[in-house]
Formats: sequence, structure tokens, C-alpha cells
Amino acid sequence: MVNLEKIYRQTATRVIQRCHGAIKVKKRSKIIEVYDPQRHFWSTGIAGLIIKEECINSNLREWEYSIVRTYVIEELLKDSSK
Repeated sequence: MVNLEKIYRQTATRVIQRCHGAIKVKKRSKIIEVYDPQRHFWSTGIAGLIIKEECINSNLREWEYSIVRTYVIEELLKDSSK
């Protein structure tokens, strides 16, 4: 059996790398804006789309998208506190 937490973390890392870390997060763990280099613009609603696309690439189910989102926010807040 594959370790799902490892897959979630890898997918979250790919989301951050895809956006080159250009994700703005509030202190209360809400994603404000995301820059998508494939589409070349900042957007407030595109974070979910990027997470969804990367989850589909990892063959994850729909209910796992929110788990990956929490890992993305966790990684960003961890990096910003350093």
C-alpha cells in the first residue's frame, strides 16, 4: 500500500513549484491570490483550479483535493515563518 501522506505532500510541493511560490496566504490559512505562469496572471480563484489539475495528474480522487490544499497552506506558512 502506498503512503498517501507522501503523495499528498509531493502533490502540494508540485503546486507550489508550479506557481514558483507566488501564493499569497492570510494568517488564518486562506489563499488570497495565486500566480499561474502557464496562464500568466494573478487570480483570486485560480488556486483551486491549479490544485485540482495537479491532483488529477497524481490520479487523486475529488475528496482528496482538500487534503492537498491543507498541505499547500501548511508548507507555505512553514516557509514564511523561517
